[in-house]
Amino acid sequence: MTQTMQATLIHAHGGPDQLVVDQLTRPEPGAGEVLVRVGACAVNHLDIFVRRGMPALKVPLPHTTGGDIAGWIEELGPGVHDPEPGTPILVDPAVAEGALGENRPGGLAEYVVVPAENVIVLDDARRLLDFAALPIAYGTAHRMLLTRAGLAAGETVVLVGASGGVGVACVQLAKRIGARVIACTSSDEKATRLRALGADETVVAVDGEFGGEVWNHTGREGADVVVDYSGKETWPQSIRCVRRGGRLLTCGATTGYEAVTDLRYVWVREIDIRGSDGWTRDDLLVLRRLVAEGELRPVIHAVYPLSRARDAIAELEERRAFGKVLVVPDALYDELVDSEKR
Repeated sequence: MTQTMQATLIHAHGGPDQLVVDQLTRPEPGAGEVLVRVGACAVNHLDIFVRRGMPALKVPLPHTTGGDIAGWIEELGPGVHDPEPGTPILVDPAVAEGALGENRPGGLAEYVVVPAENVIVLDDARRLLDFAALPIAYGTAHRMLLTRAGLAAGETVVLVGASGGVGVACVQLAKRIGARVIACTSSDEKATRLRALGADETVVAVDGEFGGEVWNHTGREGADVVVDYSGKETWPQSIRCVRRGGRLLTCGATTGYEAVTDLRYVWVREIDIRGSDGWTRDDLLVLRRLVAEGELRPVIHAVYPLSRARDAIAELEERRAFGKVLVVPDALYDELVDSEKR
């Protein structure tokens, strides 16, 4: 008898109403693949972009998104011999086609098929929600700050949009290495939480104008590193916040890709503009160790049952989230959420 599972489905590109939770045939792993029983899946702006539709992305509909997955091995496909079923694992979302949830079905479901080579074994299933929060946001932040920016202890970093998943991860990782953090956000409430997380100074820019205050916080010299993944709306100010010889980093553009760059700042201050594209397996292995050893606790804004996946994504889309938003299959929700509280 064909087995079914609870899953989110995008039937057509568009607004939130195009995302529904329904029953779907449970997938079977092919050669070199494993079937994962999803314990938790974090949502990202990628889930919103895929639902809305992206010109360069053509996926068969209906489609299931969700790239950040932690759970257990359920079944091994042909040619795969380990890890054995029941093993707790984290999934690296970077697949040959692009990313889980974007270029192939993702983890906003009870089960998902992934390449066996993308499995990262966990010592145990404790802190499963924390592990699910890691790959896209914390992996991206780790690579951007430490590998691409080369942020060092004592340097000043400005984080634009610091209360989102990547921004919160940047605050935690930057403070961990001893950098000075100036966090820009949109409300006093979020600013208070950012300071509690370790930000040295915060800039509340309800109207989006943060540049002048950042300039004053840095003694009118600018910051060593500025991180801006908002793009079009914030980029002109961000470039003016970089000191002479500093670095401006981007890993995305949530407000638009066509950002205006005043080239005078680039040559007069000899600014480096650096892109950072996602994460590597090594980034995830470092983060796995930090979480396992209690050195890093990802910030989780909310955990929703899978039946309320649309509400979970709305936390990001309507800019309410501070940190990561996770989705857990309904059958596991009470057990996992209660265990994380203990």
